[in-house]
Amino acid sequence: MDLSKDHYISRFHMRQWATENRITVLVRGWNEPKQLEVGKKVAAELGLNAPSIEAAYGKVETATSRALRRLLDRSATPTDRDWNAVREYAVLVHDRFRALRGSAANEKGLPGGNAMMMPNPAHWGRTDDSPNPLDRLATVMDREALKAARLQHLPLAARLLPPKMQILHGPPMLLGDAGIHAISLNPDKNRQRTFVAMPLAPGSMIVFGEQLPSDDDASDLHRMLNMKIAMESTVVIDTLEAPIINSFVAEMWKYQVGPSGAGVPQAIRVFNDLNDIPARRGAPSAANA
Repeated sequence: MDLSKDHYISRFHMRQWATENRITVLVRGWNEPKQLEVGKKVAAELGLNAPSIEAAYGKVETATSRALRRLLDRSATPTDRDWNAVREYAVLVHDRFRALRGSAANEKGLPGGNAMMMPNPAHWGRTDDSPNPLDRLATVMDREALKAARLQHLPLAARLLPPKMQILHGPPMLLGDAGIHAISLNPDKNRQRTFVAMPLAPGSMIVFGEQLPSDDDASDLHRMLNMKIAMESTVVIDTLEAPIINSFVAEMWKYQVGPSGAGVPQAIRVFNDLNDIPARRGAPSAANA
């Protein structure tokens, strides 16, 4: 697979990390991170989308760019339109996973890349052996028709994200082509809190949930989101100082040559106690917090 044409990060999202239009980028297969100009074709969009679909994606990205000026300004009061714009963009980022959109290297999607896969963590990574016609739909449906169908249902999918939203400010954030993740925190056997999380800027992320995260949750979500982006991405972006690439990702990728998974979003469960981790075969992925 030609990874140089198989990843995507929107130009506007990169600019959130840029200093004087420059960012630090690391691509799997490179020996060292490089500083690049955002204006260059870092994301290798060529061949990924039909012009009409790219134009539709561009409208969503433009609306989100305007919304972020207020969402990231602690003194501003975001409008419902601002929040809705970022919800649609979150679905768009979800749709950029290779299995869901097809890839430049493969005209079809991958098994599990359902044409109607909503951004609901309950459905992420459900690629077991049980027969399901939808699991194979992406492998036979024309790539552009698949994306056109998903674009048509974008407003509905945005409403189906978990209802509560919060911007979290904190430690440095990594940006990658695997850009939105479902993380379930399990502090004990009887509680589980699931969030959908996406980085917005070098020190900010947005979370969607049935409830708002606590301070302890926020710390876990920051850490796990950076780890998930690094594990599943083919390219990551950092600020010029590149604190996360230099201290974490570059070393990790020496041992993890390829991205984990098969290009389908995967939910992860995080446990505080090893004894709480399910032992049954086929249980969702778990990590010790």
